Amino acid sequence: MEAKVKGRIWIELEGEKYMGKGHLQLLYAIQETGSLNGAAKKTGISYRKAWRLIHQINEKGREEVVLLKKGGAKGGGTQVTPYGQQLLEFYAGLQKEFSNSMQDYLTKHAELWT
Repeated sequence: MEAKVKGRIWIELEGEKYMGKGHLQLLYAIQETGSLNGAAKKTGISYRKAWRLIHQINEKGREEVVLLKKGGAKGGGTQVTPYGQQLLEFYAGLQKEFSNSMQDYLTKHAELWT
């Protein structure tokens, strides 16, 4: 019988959620679409929720994670900052390390499942 560990991880700053799976998906969608509205549609969340998530990580972070430019004659746009890109890479690595570590621990105790 194959056993796998599943779980969710997120980062909290001062007891409040800073970054989790939803933030990560939204940031990747912003990179793809160049637009907060497009990213919200792509991830299946409301524009209001997307704006709230971005505002949350921009306010709590050391630097801005996403730059939001309002529309106008030249149009708006949204982009992930270099700092935001570092966070994406860090979080992806964190997820991988977490999953590998938990799976290794489960494997060490395989006698409980087989």
